[in-house]
Amino acid sequence: MKYGLIGYPIAHSLSPALFRAAYPDSPEMTYDLIEESDFERAYARFLKDYEAVNVTTPYKDEAFRKVNVADTIARELYAVNILKKKDGKIYGYNSDFWALQKMLAPYAKKEPRTKVLVIGCGGAAKAAALAALKLRMSVSVANRDFRKAREFCFNGGGMIPLRLDQIPKIAPNCDILIYALPVRLDVLDELPLDGRVVVEANYKDPCLQSLCEAAGATYISGIDWLKEQAVAGYRLMTGIEPDEASVRACCAPQ
Repeated sequence: MKYGLIGYPIAHSLSPALFRAAYPDSPEMTYDLIEESDFERAYARFLKDYEAVNVTTPYKDEAFRKVNVADTIARELYAVNILKKKDGKIYGYNSDFWALQKMLAPYAKKEPRTKVLVIGCGGAAKAAALAALKLRMSVSVANRDFRKAREFCFNGGGMIPLRLDQIPKIAPNCDILIYALPVRLDVLDELPLDGRVVVEANYKDPCLQSLCEAAGATYISGIDWLKEQAVAGYRLMTGIEPDEASVRACCAPQ
């Protein structure tokens, strides 16, 4: 049984190590990196050789358009991070959402509502924003392409789109900051992080960890996020329960 990860670039990915940790007693289950600069080539390899695959940047939106059957969350996000063959059809799921909902749930307050600022509007950012919204948090989404943020917030309902230059004004009133951009913004040095929860998607080159440690903020790393989506995702991909303890013990945050 062959599984894998579609994305580009992904040579640094920890997913193969996490998959091995999830199924240590199943050597017949393999997990490959399907690194292609063209999504169609990667998708063709999935169709030919694999039972199911994870999908990462920058292909989550394109992968959604290949799906015959998408779960409710994937339909709301127009993005998937899992493709699976089943009954002659391609099924799509989004385990990023379930990972973020589990991580954010302990911080959800009813009165006053927890305020969340999501920076970015890619697949991971949208999953995070929707997870927070469904926990009845107050959600704002800031993005370089304001039109993309506005469209997402309008379709999702109940979220506020922002331009990047509005971040310094909004951030001081937020309880949770979710940073889901692949590059570092200069505005990060101006943000008040003390007493806040900070979630960072990028685990390869994190830019907020040291700032959070200095400010005494609660920091949730991209590796923690990756592990949670792996636990939920591998269960969907394989139909077999993963070894959750081994997954969470694997690949300690930097």
